[in-house]
Amino acid sequence: MRKSAVIGINNQPAKGQTAPYTSLNEISTVSFLHKLTKVTLPHCFVLSLFSVFMLYSTSVFSAPVGHAPWVGDTLKGAPCKGGMENFGPFDYLLRNQLPGQLSIVEKHHFNPQVEQLIKGQNSISPLGDIDYTLMAWPNHHRALYSTIRHRINTWPDGHPSHYTPAECYLQRAIKFSPNDATTHMLYGILLHQTGHQQKALELYEKAIELDPHNPQIQYNLALLLVDLKKYTEARTYATSLYKRGFPLPGLRDKLKAAGQWSSGDNQ
Repeated sequence: MRKSAVIGINNQPAKGQTAPYTSLNEISTVSFLHKLTKVTLPHCFVLSLFSVFMLYSTSVFSAPVGHAPWVGDTLKGAPCKGGMENFGPFDYLLRNQLPGQLSIVEKHHFNPQVEQLIKGQNSISPLGDIDYTLMAWPNHHRALYSTIRHRINTWPDGHPSHYTPAECYLQRAIKFSPNDATTHMLYGILLHQTGHQQKALELYEKAIELDPHNPQIQYNLALLLVDLKKYTEARTYATSLYKRGFPLPGLRDKLKAAGQWSSGDNQ
């Protein structure tokens, strides 16, 4: 199988990556291309924190935001379950107001090797450190993406029984922070990649509702629309995206392969 680049979320380079990381901006973040160890996601799937709405306040929140219960089922139909928070939970959309709480977790449990699923930092497996990160920050976008990559790499054969699967973290994150468009998009990507197309469509549409001008949500939705043979809608998104200079060719290539793209569409 041909491996291709993936747009991901990060703020510092990890060993073995092919492109420099771009510093995150708390209002709108920039995505970047990089190669991931054992990644099977096609290059056309895009992740971004782009256009996530931040809540700003003159006060600094030091307390956790409620509780983040486990909800929903795994892709195999079993009830989702996992551990309890020892620290937090905190809303990742408020991370700009909680730099100390975020730094503590990322410094000790989410270094680049954990994020790239290479090895654990304070756990034997990187999944253990990712679990700690998501217990404290349920909608931590980059940590969620790491669980998605692991889930897809092991799909459909299985997942280590002592670790919570990505879909459970994602459902918990959406329950905890329902207005987080990026988390809905991430869950849509997982569902799309594991063959749950109609459910993925619902998640992408909700993400668009929450953040209608986010080009990367539009891009992922359009990729699914091509798979669903909804070519007119997909082409509408594609034409708009490429006129605005969207960098990835995957959507255009899929439309070309389906005979649904002409040279005039580039104008």
